[in-house]
Amino acid sequence: MKYFALYETGANTGLYALGSTELEAESTSDAVTQAEKSAPAGCRTGVWPYQMISGTPSAVAPTDAENGRQYNVLAQPGGTAGQFSPNGQVFASIGADAAGMCLSLQKFFGYRLGLIPTDAKAAPAAVQPDTGSTGSSTVSSGTSSSGSAPSDGGSVVSGGTAAPAA
Repeated sequence: MKYFALYETGANTGLYALGSTELEAESTSDAVTQAEKSAPAGCRTGVWPYQMISGTPSAVAPTDAENGRQYNVLAQPGGTAGQFSPNGQVFASIGADAAGMCLSLQKFFGYRLGLIPTDAKAAPAAVQPDTGSTGSSTVSSGTSSSGSAPSDGGSVVSGGTAAPAA
């Protein structure tokens, strides 16, 4: 089945924007796993299933890993320029992958529906680059304390300020 990623527009906003890369996956949970690899830091990821031909989609039996998975439904009633947001429904992959129900109801409602796992976690925050510093410094009343000597060749000068080496 084909999907596009839905990425939260900011941490805990509950609004989702459609990604631009098409995903091909055997199940909705596989599509979410693929989409999460490109998720913005601190944001949750869902998917929008689609099919290129018109008509009602064929039922697709859920894989063993997909069976029983539950998804919050994201709706885009404002049209293709709008954002996706939760609509309060929950679909489950029981008997058929939840993406098929999503596709069928898109045709009924006349707008796009997406899916996000009910237990979706935000993408990890970006890792700060290692600056090579081995300790922290605190300047107070003209004195400086550190866990180690400055690693960048800096020095503490009178008046309590830290100056980098030239």
